[in-house]
Amino acid sequence: MAFHVGAPLVALAVGGPLALIKFLVLWTLPLATVIQPILRMRAICEHGAVGDLSTPLTAARTNLVGPLARFVMFPHHVNYHVEHHLFPAVPHYRLPQLHAELAQRGVLNGAEVRPLRETFSRVFAARKRLT
Repeated sequence: MAFHVGAPLVALAVGGPLALIKFLVLWTLPLATVIQPILRMRAICEHGAVGDLSTPLTAARTNLVGPLARFVMFPHHVNYHVEHHLFPAVPHYRLPQLHAELAQRGVLNGAEVRPLRETFSRVFAARKRLT
């Protein structure tokens, strides 16, 4: 909360009204509009429509993504979500190496590791009707 009060005041004090307008357009407006849906979609991709909550290997999902999806939805390698749940102390910049090591050792066999397109197909699949 302090940042959201202090940063505009600092922008105004240091850069004047133009800096304040830039701050509002480049920080506050995205925060109030596009950032929240992106974060929600990422959370759904990480935890939605998983089949088994009994183990960290299947209670979260690692999404295999390309550069655009990584830039927009999964910065800082947060797409390696299973690995993050297994080893939360590993820094984000080491998650790709951790993923490769776990895959090589067979730890991720049976884990929720899917291409993002497949994740979308699972998350947005038609629901079964209860009869």
